[in-house]
Amino acid sequence: MDEFGATRRGGDLALATSDQAAIDGILDSAERLVIASAVSGNPSATLLYYVRDGIDLIFFCGETARIAAQIAINPAVQAAVWSCDTQTDTAVEVSGRCIKLRDPALRKRAAARLGARSEAFARLSEAPPASPETLACFRLRPTRLALVNPLAIPRFSWHDFPQNQPSDAAQALQAFGGWMRVWVGAVRAPIFTAIVVPVLLAAAIARHAMLHARHDGTWSWLMFAWVLSGAVLAAAGTNLINDYGDHGSGADDCNQAASNPFTGGSRTIQLGLMAPWKVLAGSAACFAAVVAIGFHINALIAGSAFAATPLLAIGVIGCGLGITYSVGPFRLSYRGCGEVAVALGFGPVVMLGASYALTAASGTPWPWLASLLASLPAATFNVVILWINQFQDAPADAASDKRNWVVRTAGRDDETFRFERPFAIYRAINLLSFGLVLLLGLLGCFAPGVATPYLWLALLPFPIFLIAERRGRQWVARWQDPAEDRRRLPYALLPVNALTILVHFSTGLLLALGYLLAGKA
Repeated sequence: MDEFGATRRGGDLALATSDQAAIDGILDSAERLVIASAVSGNPSATLLYYVRDGIDLIFFCGETARIAAQIAINPAVQAAVWSCDTQTDTAVEVSGRCIKLRDPALRKRAAARLGARSEAFARLSEAPPASPETLACFRLRPTRLALVNPLAIPRFSWHDFPQNQPSDAAQALQAFGGWMRVWVGAVRAPIFTAIVVPVLLAAAIARHAMLHARHDGTWSWLMFAWVLSGAVLAAAGTNLINDYGDHGSGADDCNQAASNPFTGGSRTIQLGLMAPWKVLAGSAACFAAVVAIGFHINALIAGSAFAATPLLAIGVIGCGLGITYSVGPFRLSYRGCGEVAVALGFGPVVMLGASYALTAASGTPWPWLASLLASLPAATFNVVILWINQFQDAPADAASDKRNWVVRTAGRDDETFRFERPFAIYRAINLLSFGLVLLLGLLGCFAPGVATPYLWLALLPFPIFLIAERRGRQWVARWQDPAEDRRRLPYALLPVNALTILVHFSTGLLLALGYLLAGKA
């Protein structure tokens, strides 16, 4: 074992001694390799600097690079290293599997060795925003080394390392896990809270209405599961078709804040993890499932899938907003209507539809007014997430003619965005949202069937907003400072993105809790 834990040369020696010496000479003298990978039929190849470590090769690449994303899903790669001797066509092909090095000490030693070996890598890694800390580091553990001469016969000889080859079962399990990771990332499952919270709030309102109507025993968990499944699938379909539309316009392709978990789409297409047609097909499958679930719920409620109920109209509106958000002739998010579409879709549409389905199944009168009023803060808190997430995307959105309201309200100073006005609007929408919560609680003092003073519990996250507002204000000031590196600054806004999501999540849950407490009072 060496200092990096690599296994020395061993295994079934099929190479002649002279061939092995030739491989060693090429790998020890060359500085760069071409490495290739593929995920779901999408190939990727790139030229990288490497350092040899026993039989293993260690290389660095951008953390958000296409090759890094593909290796994370499919670690099986092939690399080619050419001889430095210009008089020969001999090269080494390395087939193997990549392991990401995460230990800071090992990464630091690997970077130092590579920098000492290659002046070009040393200069590249010191240039901002790249550094050994922000680069991904991989160990390529070979399963086969082959000496290749495409002009000779025989063309190649090889040396296998079966101890580095995982079992078929392990490879199958890893492939399935990679497939799951791709789809979870593509639908942006971590941000499903944006749709789950309004559904939970609508369910609490429906439960509150049932208790007031003395229908305590008519709650249906099966109906709730159908409603939640339909809402989540609608959000997944919207996210997928949004990625497809933003890829077609180039908005995601030219986004420089590529590793931001909250903005820039899932980047599934850009990283070569899924073909555009597959993203579109996935979106179509999600919306088809939503339609099927909607018809099924309608049949349970009204006895016919095509019965003329409010659910049918609400479903058409919801699917229409999701599909036209970023594709088709309307492309709402490109015409300054995206914020309105999000407010409607993640507010009144989902809450009115969910509360109707849950109450109609039990024969309880539809609490449409309570649902509509409660959907207002749910909608504005959702819009504020979209609003702050568009800050990092603004340069790419403007370049691709995506005229959302952050782009429209941001000033320009020598081709640099100024975010004072958009941030003032961010602050105002937050204050409006908490103001709506305050008014809802006040209304509950006079109309207990519509609202309740318990809704004031949703004011508790207000200090979280104050923290987000202070950090956001500091970020805007830094952005306007010419001495700051604007290539790094988009990532400095991530705490504000996260805190804004936390405000939406916590206020939504506390609003739901308020209705549940009122129903039991």
